Amino acid sequence: MKLIRRSLPYVVVFTSSMGIMIIELVASRLVSKYFGSSLYTWTGVIGVVLGGMSLGNFLGGRLADRFRPRDIISLLLIAASALTFLVLALDLALDAILSNLEFSVVTTAVIVRSFVVIFVLFFLPSASLGTISPVMAKYALDESDRVGGTVGSIYAMSATGSIFGTFLSGYVLIPMLGIRTIVFLVGGVIAVLALVMGGRRLIRAASTAWMGVIAAGFLLAVHAGPASEGALYATDTQYAHLKVKDRDAGGRRERLLIMDGLIHNVYDPDRPDTLLYEYERVFAALARPVAERLTGGEAGRTAAEDRAAGGGLSTLTLGGGACVFPAYMERRYAESRNVVVEIDPEVIRIAERYFDAPEGLDVVIADARNYVAAAGGEQEFDLLFLDAFNSFSVPYHLTTLEFTEELSSLLAVNGLFMANCVDILELGGFLTAYMNTVKRVFPHVRVYQTPGTTVDRRSTFVIAAARRPLGGGMLRDEAGRTVAEPVSPDIIRDLVRRNGDGILTDDFAPVESLIAPVFLRSVD
Repeated sequence: MKLIRRSLPYVVVFTSSMGIMIIELVASRLVSKYFGSSLYTWTGVIGVVLGGMSLGNFLGGRLADRFRPRDIISLLLIAASALTFLVLALDLALDAILSNLEFSVVTTAVIVRSFVVIFVLFFLPSASLGTISPVMAKYALDESDRVGGTVGSIYAMSATGSIFGTFLSGYVLIPMLGIRTIVFLVGGVIAVLALVMGGRRLIRAASTAWMGVIAAGFLLAVHAGPASEGALYATDTQYAHLKVKDRDAGGRRERLLIMDGLIHNVYDPDRPDTLLYEYERVFAALARPVAERLTGGEAGRTAAEDRAAGGGLSTLTLGGGACVFPAYMERRYAESRNVVVEIDPEVIRIAERYFDAPEGLDVVIADARNYVAAAGGEQEFDLLFLDAFNSFSVPYHLTTLEFTEELSSLLAVNGLFMANCVDILELGGFLTAYMNTVKRVFPHVRVYQTPGTTVDRRSTFVIAAARRPLGGGMLRDEAGRTVAEPVSPDIIRDLVRRNGDGILTDDFAPVESLIAPVFLRSVD
């Protein structure tokens, strides 16, 4: 019995510290579905949770000095459980308010709103969980005369619980369970601890009652529908919060794939070959001459004859999303081979179920850089599409000189590489750095802007690169409509003059600081 009593403080500290880290990772997921997953939201989550823990540690130490730990620990655990449970009620309220918002840009206002939401949701639970460790340290000291060893063991157990909670949530809980279920489990486990540590009838009764509340809430959550109102589908994966929903577009139905609050794909189920994103239309216009040459457009050869002679069109898309553009290429050029690399398998399942992705696509589930490294020298593609950059976060490892060199090894001699890039011409830090990087690898590079691009507003550009000279002038779709024009040489020279000729490398790729001014200058 004495051994059990001495072990209890370490079990409680381990469990509460594990709960804090699970809540921190859950916080990133809850916030991402409203405001995206960016450097700013992660900074807010980490700062708020650490701030709450610090206040909790301070208050817990003061309480441990004023009261006997045995008399107050159950009440503190009940409070921590209740405040953890409150996260769910507040999330339901926020979901009703914010579920219809799809942010396409990060702005100062969005950053402030995300911080406020993070603070409201997670500061008090973090603070309440932070009170546990100092009270349990005093509890353990009351059972031992080894001050240094006891305090050191409490600190070690707290750190171990945090590490375990990080791995458990990242590798097991978030991929397997819904966010609400995870929060219920954390609150429930803490309530069980309150019941175990309770020494008075009133505390035991309160703990038991609270366990009943949590059990009822858990059953409601399990039987609840999708968290996002109006969504056809919503889920959390290891990589993002995903949501599929339809919206009215002037009498037409448009289907959206929303990843971490950002619209990634727009699709017209009734007109699947209508590309609704401007940069996709630029991709299509740039790809058309290459594709037609390789699918029967040259010297009167048929596509079958091209294939028999070892020809035919092959494309590689890095960052598949809902596969709207790769599916367009698959349908438009029937004799083509289209490889899509997407890191999240659930995104591909969504593409097949809700966006009519054809079975002919050759889908690879992998990180784009890992795939390119493994495929180097073994495969060759006529068209390379890099569609992994968005306005919330840019995967820096796909922007560097080293990766671009690896990618070039997959491009056919007469092939074409294309990447979309978000920036503001008046700033142009990221656009310039990435353009400079691509120019180090490919001798012929051109930047295209879509109609209506102005120097002072956020726009999407397409960088095209090849080993052979690129055609000039306007880009037009098959109906003759202008979809893009080259950025003028004067503007390109001005970008380099203002931003320098630096490149992005594996050693130094400050994409967050380069893209941050774009977020802050954007307009809601």
